[in-house]
Amino acid sequence: MQIWRDLERREENNDIIRVAVVGTGFFGAGLVRQMLKMKGLKPVVLANRTLQRAIDVLLAAGIPLSRIQTCNDLSKAQKALESRQFVVTSQLNLPAQIQGVDVVMEATGNVTIGAQIASECIARGKHIVAANPETQATVGCILKYRADQAGVVYSDVDGDQPGVLMNLSDYCRGMSFQPVIAGNCKGVLKRYATPETQASFSTQNGIQPWIATAAADGTKLNIEMAIVANATGMMPAALGMKGIQTNLESILKDFSKSDLLNGGRYVEYTLGIPSGVFMIAKNDEKIVQNEFQYLKMGSGPYYLFYHPYILCHYDAPLSAAEAVLYHTATIAPMGAPVAEVGAFAKRNLKSGQKLDGIGGFDVYGLIASAKIFRRDDYLPIGMAEFARLKRDIRKDEPIRYGDIDWEASGNILTLRKEQDRLFNMSAA
Repeated sequence: MQIWRDLERREENNDIIRVAVVGTGFFGAGLVRQMLKMKGLKPVVLANRTLQRAIDVLLAAGIPLSRIQTCNDLSKAQKALESRQFVVTSQLNLPAQIQGVDVVMEATGNVTIGAQIASECIARGKHIVAANPETQATVGCILKYRADQAGVVYSDVDGDQPGVLMNLSDYCRGMSFQPVIAGNCKGVLKRYATPETQASFSTQNGIQPWIATAAADGTKLNIEMAIVANATGMMPAALGMKGIQTNLESILKDFSKSDLLNGGRYVEYTLGIPSGVFMIAKNDEKIVQNEFQYLKMGSGPYYLFYHPYILCHYDAPLSAAEAVLYHTATIAPMGAPVAEVGAFAKRNLKSGQKLDGIGGFDVYGLIASAKIFRRDDYLPIGMAEFARLKRDIRKDEPIRYGDIDWEASGNILTLRKEQDRLFNMSAA
């Protein structure tokens, strides 16, 4: 790939891309480790609320303590960076302010923090690449608009499902195939999973309980596919998508039986294929069909392009490199939302109850087209944690803007209202 050669040249010319990483949990720590092994880019600033966590990540990666400078003051941080020290801070907005940082990678997974960091970076003219689909699905359209106005890149990452699917879409379109299904492979779906039911899994894998819960109950899946929808224009065929039980051998037949190969362009998911993502693309040219038959890709006109692995932070640094080298986003909204993720009750909820948000006990998320989302006045799943109910909500019932009062105010609510106004969405 050209990007690897370009990064090698940056290394040879001593023109290394300097990256700040905000959030050093599972994903962020992996980003730091991976970039320290790569040529052409280096994680020079780490920001984490728990300072020792960020220090430990560098120490575990082989950086001596003598090269790590703890700084919460901008001028001190600037001097440390200029002295080729690794800067560690508990001030999450500080990396965006440091001159010489080429791109900020945010990996907190927190909707509010993600919005704050992105806003700060954009305002200060810095590229922002986020491993935070929760933020992009909630306020990504307004952040992308602001980034375009400021002349910087706003993007989610390669290596996670949305970024890999965007690469597959580009690959198919580049060969003159029309992508018709962007698919996410889901091994297990437990709609009513909670942090308690997922406690053992989260401990075993070193991830936060809310992340394990959002993955199990399907919220993460729906958020990821909303990001793909907003970047490609592909739509969910049904509320929450259909979820096709299938395998790689019969996937084209099963999607045809489910009326998904009907001329539309959809985001979808499968049950039965343990991992990976796929694109079903169409080509009507007879010569292509003959040659693809010879190449053992089937008789057409629909073809399966399957990517079996999701390598997360091993691939994600490439998105930071793309932002700096080519001024391009791996995956970002095209404009107004075409799909959103609404909040649905995971259990019976009482009037006066404050909702706990993504990956909790109270709600799960389902993707809907923007038209249906507006028509039915759904509450975005990314905003649920800021809401208090005004009435009882039954299990599996949607939660609507009219059902809630805002429990808090802040940047995320301001951004969401600005996004709704800009794109003529129904405002809260």
